[in-house]
Amino acid sequence: MYLEKIELKNFKNYESEIINFSDKINFITGENGSGKTNLLDAIYYLSFTKSAFNKVDENNIKNNGDFFSIKGNYKIDNKPISIDCKYKKNEKKTILYNQSPYEKISLHLGRIPAIIVAPNDSDLIRNSSYYRRRFFDLIISQIEQDYLQAIIKYNKIIKSRNLVLEKFKKKKYVDKNEIQHYDDLLIQLNIYIRNKRSKYLIDFKKKFFEIYDSITKEKHEIEITYKSKVEESIDENIFNKFLDYDILTKKTNFGIHKDDYLFYINNKPIKNFASQGQQKSFIISLKMSEYYIISEKLSISPLMMLDDIFDKLDNKRISDLMKFIKNKIKGQIFITDALNDRIKIFNSKDYNMNIISIKNGEINFNEKK
Repeated sequence: MYLEKIELKNFKNYESEIINFSDKINFITGENGSGKTNLLDAIYYLSFTKSAFNKVDENNIKNNGDFFSIKGNYKIDNKPISIDCKYKKNEKKTILYNQSPYEKISLHLGRIPAIIVAPNDSDLIRNSSYYRRRFFDLIISQIEQDYLQAIIKYNKIIKSRNLVLEKFKKKKYVDKNEIQHYDDLLIQLNIYIRNKRSKYLIDFKKKFFEIYDSITKEKHEIEITYKSKVEESIDENIFNKFLDYDILTKKTNFGIHKDDYLFYINNKPIKNFASQGQQKSFIISLKMSEYYIISEKLSISPLMMLDDIFDKLDNKRISDLMKFIKNKIKGQIFITDALNDRIKIFNSKDYNMNIISIKNGEINFNEKK
């Protein structure tokens, strides 16, 4: 699978651009703020129906416009595929797959699998458990549509249950039948989601350890553990045990939405005991493992987007990473960098490569090497 061409209208700092891509390596250069990351974000949008960096669609419209559109033309098993994403203020966005709309936009996830490695990935290590859950949930959701729908359903039920808890606190009464309705729905969803997360982590870790060793060449003991209060089976009265506290806090305090994935280096939390370079290598290894797990499960090579990945890496780490990318990533790759010196790493007859130069949201040249 690869993206042949993308058409942008009023998306972020792009007014109107048509950009053709190599089926292998696309090296995107330009000064900071020129639009390199915005181009990757448009590619991301075609896969996930939302921006990787700004989830409010209205904020992705250029200047004072009232709409944006992104169209991508792909080849999948030598068959042409088109994806059209359109958003207009005060209207629902539309996603078309070969000109046909989806019954639910969420059904698109996994059709055009993609991975992005970006500077804000540091959230995986430094911020709350939400970011780590979201990372692993997105992997499973691209592979299993049933899992995605279970997550969507779970979040809707939690939101509704929390509104009921708020009502109980405000009116100072408890309707056990009303709350039991939500509890019964949540029990099976908790078990299903917990077991899927646990199962996928086993395969993920095998690939992760292999990739980390290949990229870093460093002798560290690393580990990822899944932390959940949800067991393989749940007491049917589990939510009653938390009810008083739930009403006090006006939120549901038990469930898979409280799960976490813990990252360790040499038996210590990586957040506190790893250098910036080690953390960056850890994150890149997470993303490369995501690439391989999705490739294996879907029998398709996801698009790989690497945004400013050289930052905070020394020359040795950069060299090891580039060797890994050249030798191990078989599908289409997009790399952004403010410096074009690193183009020579890929400047070989073995690679069909586009060099794309961007200035202020305009494509200055697009040449193949």
